[in-house]
Amino acid sequence: PALARLVAQAAAVVSEAEQLESRRAQISADLAQRSEEYQEARARQAQAAEDLQQWRRQWEAAVRPLGLDADGTPAQANGILGELNALFDALKEADKLEGRIRGIGRDEAAFTEKVRELVAIQAPDLADFPPVPAVRELNARLAGARSVKATREGLERQLVQERNAEKEASERIQQIQAQLEALCREAGCGTVDQLRAAEARSAERRQVEDELARIEAHLRSLSAGRPLEAFMAESASIDPDTIGLQIERIDETLDQRYREKSALDQAIGSHRTELATMDGGRRAAEIAEQRQVLIAGIRGDAERYLRLKMAALLLNRAMERYREKNQGPILARATQLFSRMTLGSFEGLRLDFDDRNDAVLVGVRPGGREVVHVSGMSDGTADQLYLAIRLASLEAYLRKSEALPFVVDDILVHFDDMRAEATLHALAELARKTQVIFFTHHRHLVDLARSCLDSAVAVHTLASREISGDRG
Repeated sequence: PALARLVAQAAAVVSEAEQLESRRAQISADLAQRSEEYQEARARQAQAAEDLQQWRRQWEAAVRPLGLDADGTPAQANGILGELNALFDALKEADKLEGRIRGIGRDEAAFTEKVRELVAIQAPDLADFPPVPAVRELNARLAGARSVKATREGLERQLVQERNAEKEASERIQQIQAQLEALCREAGCGTVDQLRAAEARSAERRQVEDELARIEAHLRSLSAGRPLEAFMAESASIDPDTIGLQIERIDETLDQRYREKSALDQAIGSHRTELATMDGGRRAAEIAEQRQVLIAGIRGDAERYLRLKMAALLLNRAMERYREKNQGPILARATQLFSRMTLGSFEGLRLDFDDRNDAVLVGVRPGGREVVHVSGMSDGTADQLYLAIRLASLEAYLRKSEALPFVVDDILVHFDDMRAEATLHALAELARKTQVIFFTHHRHLVDLARSCLDSAVAVHTLASREISGDRG
């Protein structure tokens, strides 16, 4: 055992010695490498020092034209170069300005020459004026000339109008004179003054003729239909002294005839009464005839009523087919939403007519055979109808206008859970286009919205009341 320990110790010593020898050899190799690197560094240092001296000589030669010595810094050199560049830019700008000045001078000379030529042609009296005052005076004269020209053209147009009016008046005078001459020839007058006298006589004659016609009409009414000549001949043959006596006799005869007529009227009335009581069969026949007439009239009215009723029904159906084919986008969208909110209980919406022939909106059951008016719907179904119309109108508005928040307050209180869920999905679709803010104090509606819409709902509580609003 002691030998084994010694062997182990010797092996450990040998191993340590080998490690030290290996480490020494590594250090020697590193030292040799560091020595080579040192020599290379000394050589690079010497080369850098030589390069620095060469650069100093070049730097001194480069900055000497700038007024700097070898100790001048690059910042100083850059500052001087910047000032030189600014100076060169200023010189370039000065050259440009000088060129512009020369151009302005050329333009001024050309302008002066053109003004001189124009003045020599149009206004020699302005030859001694400077160019600018001469131009101002020419402009003022041009404006005055234009005003005078406009005035002259207006007067010429007015002169043409006056000449046309004079021509028309002359032609009218000639026509009137021709008419007066024709009237004078027709009246046999030599002058217009004589024509006025003829007109007065003509007016007097018309009055006399009118009076004569009135008298003749009165005589015809007195002649009792006899020819007027015979009546006048008979009147001329009567002695005027006997006319009074004849009138009295005629009056007495008339009184007697009136009394006889009255007695006959009374007799006829009594006979008619007696005849009515005795002739019942004839009365029955008259009543039967009237009944047939009434029946025929009723039959005609009934046929006309049926034709009109059938025409109205066909017209309403044609209008309904046309409306279904061409219904507006709002009604079409409201139909879709209403069908979804009612879970298919209603097929959709359409326009109908009430008893007063006014257009009303009604719900259509599946199959289209039954319609339900708003008055026949439950509160929840009516709310769903109004909400569908509101959402469809808002969607149409959003397609062409700026989006505005849609705020509703407890619109689902009359809905069952299934219809409420369908309505919440419709609101979620709207929330993709604009913000939807839904107020409610029913917690189960909040839970229902969270369960069916998941993360699309943000819930805020205000004063112990929950407000559900879509993030859209």
